[in-house]
Amino acid sequence: MIIREFKPADIAAAHALWRSTEGVCNCEKCMFLDSEANLTKYMKRNPTSCFIAETDGKLAGTILAGHDGRTGLIYRLAVSKENRKKGLGRALVDKALEALKSEGIRSVLAFVLESNETGNIFWDKIGFKVGNDAVTRSMKI
Repeated sequence: MIIREFKPADIAAAHALWRSTEGVCNCEKCMFLDSEANLTKYMKRNPTSCFIAETDGKLAGTILAGHDGRTGLIYRLAVSKENRKKGLGRALVDKALEALKSEGIRSVLAFVLESNETGNIFWDKIGFKVGNDAVTRSMKI
């Protein structure tokens, strides 16, 4: 397994992974946010904290992480079905957390759909707790 920086050239393969991963949102809003232009802009703003994992030269997992100068945010963690239960998700999270910590970030939020049972079990297992002190609200502009 190789973990390396997520580059714009990886976006098409990442889209394919996200579309085939249960629990990963593929709604119209998320697909707009994850357009090639938006992802390229996000990676430019967060050049040290977005990663992909490869096994045998194939994309096996992704993580999109960044920060606003105060709080770290993890948006897209996905591992292909055939590469789960091998430590790949944890390795991607550890790599992103290490990058965020090196930039002075000490608090991190992970965005996980409430309906994503597999994802929520994973996040709980690695120590991320359900936040109950805030409500996420959204508005399209």
